[in-house]
Amino acid sequence: MHSRYVILAAIAAMISASPAHADGLRKVGEIAIPGETITDIGIMAIDQASGLGYLADKTNKGVVVFDTKTDTFVTRIPGFVGRMKDGDASGPNGVVVVKDGAEVWVSDGDSTIKVIDIKTNTVTRTLSTGGKKRANGMTLGGNINTVIVANSNDAPPYLSFISTEAGNKILGKVMIPESAENLERSAYHAPSGMFYTAIPVSNADETKGLLAQTDPKSGKMVNLHVLPCHPHSLSIVSDTTIFLGCSSAHGPNKKPGGDLAIFDIPSAKVVGSLKNYGGNGGSTANLGVGQYYHSTSGGILMVVDIKTQQGQQQIKTSRGARSAAVHQSTGRLYVAVTDKAQPCRGCIAIYARN
Repeated sequence: MHSRYVILAAIAAMISASPAHADGLRKVGEIAIPGETITDIGIMAIDQASGLGYLADKTNKGVVVFDTKTDTFVTRIPGFVGRMKDGDASGPNGVVVVKDGAEVWVSDGDSTIKVIDIKTNTVTRTLSTGGKKRANGMTLGGNINTVIVANSNDAPPYLSFISTEAGNKILGKVMIPESAENLERSAYHAPSGMFYTAIPVSNADETKGLLAQTDPKSGKMVNLHVLPCHPHSLSIVSDTTIFLGCSSAHGPNKKPGGDLAIFDIPSAKVVGSLKNYGGNGGSTANLGVGQYYHSTSGGILMVVDIKTQQGQQQIKTSRGARSAAVHQSTGRLYVAVTDKAQPCRGCIAIYARN
């Protein structure tokens, strides 16, 4: 009886002492990518219906297609400018799935968007954004059939709203001279019909960042929120909350890493932060399981519980592993790896929940 009690007590103690990352991630595999070893990437996107993933591959001047159902490489679609001496003119960059997976739009270094027909895996038309430098990050407003695209390196940088319907009309442009460095990722807030775009540095005060709130219906800026940090990525994790991956590599006391900022949409304010859960990189979220993922250029994959707004896990990946996308139904997270020191350099690492 005494032995049984000791065993039960030990089990209870183990359960109560279980780490916060019991529902976190672990690496479960890799997808090898043929061709020249990838060292320069853009954004990754996954079509949730078909399970096909798309990665902007500047090294090979194309878009890598992989299958999340089998976790295998499918093909590479050519037709992009690739890595140029001027990085601000390189591509492909942004990737977004439109028309229920019939097309993939990819922004390129020549200020265009190349439209890929998924039936033929070929570029079938080119849309100009009217700039001199690269077209960069993009996001789809699904219920309004509109894509927002950032020309982050033109002077001044600007955002364009482009219809996904026949004719692909440019619905409006918003110039942002208030940006001192770049325009980063955008996200669409369906309840309000607004787009939000992260801007790392403010021209007026280089210790601050900005969050642009734009209306695609009017084609105008609604608000330019001043932030107490330098955002490089953002994910809308609920109807009222945006998580921002802020970087410390700006301002008077530059250093690696950064914090996660919590932006409350109704009050239009940063209402909290999570120390050491930010940094330069890309983010995504699995709203079904309530987890936010931030993959940094410094080589850390971070897992945050959306409900509690607490960090669950930090996983060492590799330098440059800043592009990530999640398949919502399987819960698997895909992270592109480019670090020269890694044996998997140029592959896609796969993570699954414990």
